[in-house]
Amino acid sequence: MRVRIVPWTAATSSAAGRDVKWAEGLRGIASLLVVTSHLTRAFAPTFLAPAENKSDLGSIFHVPFLRLPAQGPPWVALFFLLTGYVNAMKPMKQARNGSVGQALSGLSSSTLRRTGRLVLPTTVATLVSWMLCQVGGYRIGKRCDATWIRDTSPNPTAGFIAPLRSLVYNCFTTWSKGSNAYDPIQWTLPFLLKGSMLVYLTLLATVPTQPNARVLVFTGLYFFSWAGRDPMTGMNIYMGALLADLSIQTCSQTGTAKRDPLVRFLPWLLLFVGLHLSGYPEKNPEWTTWSKHLAEIGHWIFPKGSEYWRFWPAIGAQCVTVSVLLSPTLQRFLSHPSLIWLGSLSFPLYLLHGPLIRSVLSWMLFGWRRPMYYYTKKADGSVDQTWERIPFPDNWVFAIALPIYFLVLLATAHLWNLVIDPWCAWATRRLEEAMSSEEIGDKGARARKSSVLGGHSRTASVTDKV
Repeated sequence: MRVRIVPWTAATSSAAGRDVKWAEGLRGIASLLVVTSHLTRAFAPTFLAPAENKSDLGSIFHVPFLRLPAQGPPWVALFFLLTGYVNAMKPMKQARNGSVGQALSGLSSSTLRRTGRLVLPTTVATLVSWMLCQVGGYRIGKRCDATWIRDTSPNPTAGFIAPLRSLVYNCFTTWSKGSNAYDPIQWTLPFLLKGSMLVYLTLLATVPTQPNARVLVFTGLYFFSWAGRDPMTGMNIYMGALLADLSIQTCSQTGTAKRDPLVRFLPWLLLFVGLHLSGYPEKNPEWTTWSKHLAEIGHWIFPKGSEYWRFWPAIGAQCVTVSVLLSPTLQRFLSHPSLIWLGSLSFPLYLLHGPLIRSVLSWMLFGWRRPMYYYTKKADGSVDQTWERIPFPDNWVFAIALPIYFLVLLATAHLWNLVIDPWCAWATRRLEEAMSSEEIGDKGARARKSSVLGGHSRTASVTDKV
């Protein structure tokens, strides 16, 4: 296997000829912002609200736009939206070209392939986190003053059989319950798999239909998800598929339309609105005027009992995506080779950043500090409970540790793409061949499906990424 030293060189060649190169770049930015959102939860949870408190605005990073790195929901919404977009693009093109049978065959194989490309890497990531836990990698994280790190750092399991049983159990509950003690942020992955299946199922039913009928179906499913209070999975998945169909219809623009000032201004207006909505706070929206107004609007337009902090960021992510689709400038920016390379790391970045926060970053920040001891007393004055916490270091320690953490994270994710991802792709293809009507030993099939181990995972379809 040839290893490329400069990562974005490989990304340029792998992206050649794609119609959705910008989707990789947008996904890469979203993956980094998911990392910053979890760092915010760990070290600056006050940014989850729009102000420091009811009477104090607090830091400048509480205000709209500047608070976006602290937000998590809009970037997770982008994952779902782009999944719907890129998974629907190819079969819709084939259907419009009259290759309905080919589109249906591709959807059938994509269903199994998508499952393997999500489940296998997630299982490997759980195994890595389990090993870190058992060797004491989360020991400092469990004692530190960062509540989010402490709550997501599991304790090692004693014995030999019990740890193995715990590993198998958590690999299973990741998909059955959306819970994983060794990496709680994997809760999104069952919904991502469900969203992919929703796209495939709807396309299997609508590929033979007329394009306008398919648009009506996806539009109806979008508002059905709205009414069903499903802003994260349903609304984004169906909006992504709808945008894919509409972008195929309107891919050719006239020169007059391109010169129209309104058409040129609209993407930037949508980008502004989308980023503003994406900043809707998770907590205490009544503390600031801008978020209070959005909450009042949400009271009238969203179903009763909705979580506005999920709806508004989802709509914001949709506005951002539409702005990119309408703007060749934004598409060129997001198609930069370095952003495409970053997008190719999006799945390992998502899988690895949590364990690395609880281990590598926690040791850099807290491992060298002395703990402080706390206790509670009973009514008679005797000590009831005691515990220890390692306090936060000074800001200059964060200034040194965080860049090192990001370098370690990017290097680890790149190594994952070189070693783990090709193996997962190979295993998925072998399983697909074994379950298909073709003989595994068919030389023609092997020639058509060249071994993934002979090339890099970035040559795989963009639909294999999260």
